[in-house]
Amino acid sequence: MLERLVCRKLSQKLYLVYFLNVLDWVCTVMLLKTGLFYEANPIANTFIHNILLGFAIKCVAPFAVVFLIVRSMNILEISQLKTADMMISFALTVYLAVTLDHVINFFIYLF
Repeated sequence: MLERLVCRKLSQKLYLVYFLNVLDWVCTVMLLKTGLFYEANPIANTFIHNILLGFAIKCVAPFAVVFLIVRSMNILEISQLKTADMMISFALTVYLAVTLDHVINFFIYLF
């Protein structure tokens, strides 16, 4: 029972991380199109200017990974779920910071 509740909470966090990842990609593409911003991540810089490749790498592939993790999560023990929770919470924090940065940049750009 506890494992199912923890799995459900972790699944929600993972899908939120995924949503923020997609939002990051959309915002990055939009900000790059202004010509006033650049992609600071050297790895992402290799594909971010190709919309289809960027979409595949930043949206499709992560969804597949998140979906597989969520489907497989029920085989983990409670200690492994706690470790996963810490890792997912860290990723969520990072993406929240990135999203906040994008919102600030949009605000500065628009006003």
